Amino acid sequence: MRGGRLPRNLDRYAVHVVDRALDVLETLRDSGRPVRLQDVAQRLPIAKSSVFRLLCTLERRGYVDRTPDNLYRLGAHWLSYRDLAGKHPPLTEISVPHMRRLLDAYGETVNLGVLREGKIVYLEMLESAHSFRMAAAAGTISPVHSTALGKAIAAFLPESVIDATIRRRGLPALTPRTITSRAAWKRELARTRVRGYAEDNGETEPEVTCIGAPIFGFDGNVIGAISVSGPASRMRSIRQRVARAAVDACAAISRALGPASERRAQRGG
Repeated sequence: MRGGRLPRNLDRYAVHVVDRALDVLETLRDSGRPVRLQDVAQRLPIAKSSVFRLLCTLERRGYVDRTPDNLYRLGAHWLSYRDLAGKHPPLTEISVPHMRRLLDAYGETVNLGVLREGKIVYLEMLESAHSFRMAAAAGTISPVHSTALGKAIAAFLPESVIDATIRRRGLPALTPRTITSRAAWKRELARTRVRGYAEDNGETEPEVTCIGAPIFGFDGNVIGAISVSGPASRMRSIRQRVARAAVDACAAISRALGPASERRAQRGG
């Protein structure tokens, strides 16, 4: 850190417990409603006992409130910082109406996810009415490298974060179509940046197609993604329309989150 310059590899200097505490706060922020202790533990994931200790510490400092029925939400101290930056509704609250429009238009499952600990955590999922559909509960965890949600987020992360994710999680083959080469995955992320959306073509589950687009926060940084997923046989004829609609929906969500988000969304990242 000679001359006051910041180190390039920030992971080397990260404080693990601070990372964990911020993960807890971001989970409460993204939930959009008070949640149970076990919900927080499931979404990160962190051992329930560790989550409890973090929540107690954050509650003691005023960053978290506990309701009379033992649900957790962001506290007054956290909200005071939010007010300084401008009031921004939680990601889930803003996203769900746009997700419902995608579900109504195309009839396939719509997912909202964020990156946590090098994996994708589903914050919200609106299920298709089809008997054969893609579905998982909120809090489900999926890989970054094979999912449309993961690619849509990773494509707009700094190179150092992408490299750290690969080192931590690897690129395991989930199906014969999964990208397992570091160079090939980076090329895939470059294509995602250019066109503004990501694809999962049977890379996580055989015969399943997902289309995902990124969401940018009030500071212009990527904070999550929305995807539309369904059987390849049904998605084949609508994939281009779904891609355009997903990009438009995520751009609208980004605009709702602030001016920097709007500029980033308009530039396609």
